[in-house]
Amino acid sequence: MIKKFIPFLLALAVMFCTMPMRGDSPPPPISYEIPIKGTGSHDMIRTLCDIQACYYGMLSAVCTSVASDLGEIDVTVTNCSTGELWEDTFDSSTESQHLIQISSTPGLYEVTYTTESGDLYEGTFMIE
Repeated sequence: MIKKFIPFLLALAVMFCTMPMRGDSPPPPISYEIPIKGTGSHDMIRTLCDIQACYYGMLSAVCTSVASDLGEIDVTVTNCSTGELWEDTFDSSTESQHLIQISSTPGLYEVTYTTESGDLYEGTFMIE
């Protein structure tokens, strides 16, 4: 009986030792907007507001919001510090928001959006 009780007490001790003390507030979730700019050699007909992106630290994800139908959009997120790469495609005519899960490894990240018509949008953000 005592052999089963000791691991239970240890589990409780670990749980209570890692809980924040009364009055301590948990750290705020990290989330911020990623500035996105259109690039390319030809004039961009679309405004910079067509694609907006945010990083949500609690989800370790980049959320993309599209204001108008841009067709299929290829999304690439690269951690320039480690070389990690995530790619996905979504159809903005049926999905106005899209999440792409990434690691929360510290570093400089680059987000690239390529639309069906060939327009390119880019942005960078930092995870510390």
